Formats: sequence, C-alpha cells, structure tokens
Amino acid sequence: MRVLHFSDIHISLGLARIPMRDWPGKRLAGGVNFLRGRGRRFERALEKIERLAEFANSGDVDLVVFSGDFTAMGTRAEFAAARAAIHPFVTSPAEFICVAGNHDLYTRRVVRERRFEKTFDGLLGTDLPDYRVDGAWPTVRTLGNDVAVIALNSAKPNPVPWRSSGRVPGPQLEALRAILGRPEVEGRFVFIVTHYAPCLADGRPDTPLHGLENAAELLQACAGTERGAILCGHVHETFRVRLPDVGPEIFCAGSATMHELEGFWMYDVNGGSLSARRGRWTGGGYQLASAETSSPGAAGAPE
Repeated sequence: MRVLHFSDIHISLGLARIPMRDWPGKRLAGGVNFLRGRGRRFERALEKIERLAEFANSGDVDLVVFSGDFTAMGTRAEFAAARAAIHPFVTSPAEFICVAGNHDLYTRRVVRERRFEKTFDGLLGTDLPDYRVDGAWPTVRTLGNDVAVIALNSAKPNPVPWRSSGRVPGPQLEALRAILGRPEVEGRFVFIVTHYAPCLADGRPDTPLHGLENAAELLQACAGTERGAILCGHVHETFRVRLPDVGPEIFCAGSATMHELEGFWMYDVNGGSLSARRGRWTGGGYQLASAETSSPGAAGAPE
C-alpha cells in the first residue's frame, strides 16, 4: 500500500477577507505575523496543492493522510478554499484521512461553529464508531488486509497570542489504547495520526508554548505498537525519528507549501514493514528522493 502524508498547507486569502468582528484577540496577533512575512511564505499554497494532487494521482497512491492546518486563521473563506483545493485528492481512487490543526481551530468561535467538522464532514467517517469519545475522534479506518489508521485530535484554541500548544484529551488516549487491542486492528500496520509532533527532529520535546502538552502520555499509549508509525505536522520541518522504548517511529511531514521548506512523506507498506521517501518541491512540481530517507536517530526521549 502506498501512502502520501502531507501537512500544514496554511491556505490564506489575505487579511481583507476577515470580517471586522473576527479581529480581536488571537487573530490580531495572527494578522501581525502575516504582515511581518508569514503570509508571503505561503502565498503559492493553492498552486502547490494543485501540483501535489497531480503528483499523487500519477503515483498509484492508495491513501492520503493530512495531519492538520488546512487554514491560516480558520476563517470561513479559508475553509471553503481548502475544501476546494483538496477536491482532486478526495475524488481520486485513494482514501483521504485528515485531522484538524491548531490554525483550523484558531478561536473558540471557530470551534463553537464547528467549521472544521462542517467543511470536512464527508471525510471524517470511521469504521469503529463506538470508540468515538470526542466528536469525530478518534477516527478509525481499516484499509485492505494490512493497514489501519487511527486519527486523534490534539488541536485546541489558544486565546493567549503567544501560545500555540496542543493536547490529546484523556478520553481519546483511553480510546486509543482500547482500539489498538481490537481484533480489527491487531496484526495490521497502524498509522496513528495527530497534528502535534510528540518531539522535535532530535528527539527532544518541543517547547511548552508550542508543543504537545501531554506528549509523554501519547507516546506511552503507543509504546506497545510493534508495527506502526506516528504521523504528525505542526513543526515546519520534514523529519523522521525513532525514540527509545517507543515502538512506532515518528514522521513529521513539515509543511508541503511553506517557501523553501516544502516537504512531505511517501510510505510504502508491505506486510509489517514500511519504507519511506521524502518529497520536495522543485519550483514547478514535486518529486521523491531517489532512495529511502533514513532516520538519524534521537538524541534522547522526551522528558
């Protein structure tokens, strides 16, 4: 099975499309960051997603995984543009699985209006509905005879402008442990997907203001998974790392659209083994590394 994993496309339509009533608080800080240059780093996002869809549709991809941050500031216009941008993915023969990022749940109002769920409702189906404990989460898909995907939500609004941390709620972690023991999942290669990276590229924890607040708990819940991988985004760096005493390797897709840092992963699953190649932007399209991209190893487990 071939799996394309990308993340953090941050589609923005500019500040003029944001209603005045939405400016106070978090979006004001986001607007300042946009004007200071962040917006320019993603100004070709729509074009790049179109090229990535063409690349995927020409490469016999069976499953597409998106690990969060469709939008820049969670506006209705951004969500509509994001849904249109991924249309070539979701109308292809490949399965499509996604989770929300912190920019998709940017404010409490966005969460209250359920903008993410309403936009991507048709893509949030699960094969084990009895294990949903937090809206759509966890989402579980079994694919073919060899692969299962468990998607968790770790994103939440952070009203304080300088904080962008996340957390997997306790009930989701309990459900994850139960799902991993289900006969429908046991024996398969399991992709555990969430937005926040449990660690940085060197294996160390992210900062408390930016990272996954309960990374150690997530890793502990996944530790016994002998055949699997944790797929994430949020950190705009494409990397893979294996931590001591954690079964699944961690793959961060970085951002597929951020200028000069564009990246994604392509996985091939054969039985219980996985090979991974990193993808990059060439200026006019995307291509894969000619050989498997290996893990450099970790400097240490999260504290």
